[in-house]
Amino acid sequence: MARKCQHLTLKLVSVLLCLGYTSAQVFGGGGCPNVKAQSTFDLNRYLGDWYEVYKFYAAFESGQSCAKAHYELKSDGHIKIVNSGFKDGKAINATGDAFIPDPQNNPAKLKLRFSSLAPYGNYWVLDTDYDNYTFIYSCSGVLGITHYEFAWILTRQPNITEDVKTKLFNEAKAFGIDTTNFKLQDRSGCPNNQ
Repeated sequence: MARKCQHLTLKLVSVLLCLGYTSAQVFGGGGCPNVKAQSTFDLNRYLGDWYEVYKFYAAFESGQSCAKAHYELKSDGHIKIVNSGFKDGKAINATGDAFIPDPQNNPAKLKLRFSSLAPYGNYWVLDTDYDNYTFIYSCSGVLGITHYEFAWILTRQPNITEDVKTKLFNEAKAFGIDTTNFKLQDRSGCPNNQ
């Protein structure tokens, strides 16, 4: 009995620590929504510049405006991702590394990290037409009790058409993703190339 209580106490402490760590993210009860990444993926067409239009709140992006991402193929087959934007009027950027672990069976399920000290996280492309938009999603479960998730809608131009927004929000809803968590990226006062 004492051993069972210790196990439950340890599990509860772990959950509370995880909730504290992820409280600055979007999280919900139960497991992750049952999403499906795009079945085909052409990395070469995906490379280049993307503008962040909608996103779920993430502490590491808090207060950032004019967010933009640049994807470039590296000689080792990985993808260099440079995220840039502005915070408190100052230019900021972060460089990440991504790769496709299983290009044959899951070509749109990438792994991504922005620090060599961090583990790779999920970066799933749920839908892209390569020329106009991409819908990216990531979710991690915590002990089967809760989950935290990230989502982004990026476009090749700094804005999005209402038709594309409606299409992607409807796809999100069909997967069980709560679209009320999407926040519009602040693009007011952005430089022309940002």
